[in-house]
Amino acid sequence: MRYLWKGWIEMSRVSLGSFAVIVGSLVLSLELYGLKIIQGLEIQKGSWKSNAIDYAKEMPISLAIWITIAVIIYGIILTLGIERLNKLFTK
Repeated sequence: MRYLWKGWIEMSRVSLGSFAVIVGSLVLSLELYGLKIIQGLEIQKGSWKSNAIDYAKEMPISLAIWITIAVIIYGIILTLGIERLNKLFTK
């Protein structure tokens, strides 16, 4: 019974990590696409930045992007496990 419980926790950890990577990637892609939308809205106002990625340098947007990247990295750590990750980087 104890082995079965440990296997279920391991399975849910891997599933949660995979879910975090997938959802984080989708949110990151939406955020990057949203930069173009922000630029389009500011073009209508009259003043805008020439490159859409310049909006990513503003604090609220860059904070959202960094949080999303942190979620993706955390998902990778959950999926691979700390032991396998250490083996990967310390050969």
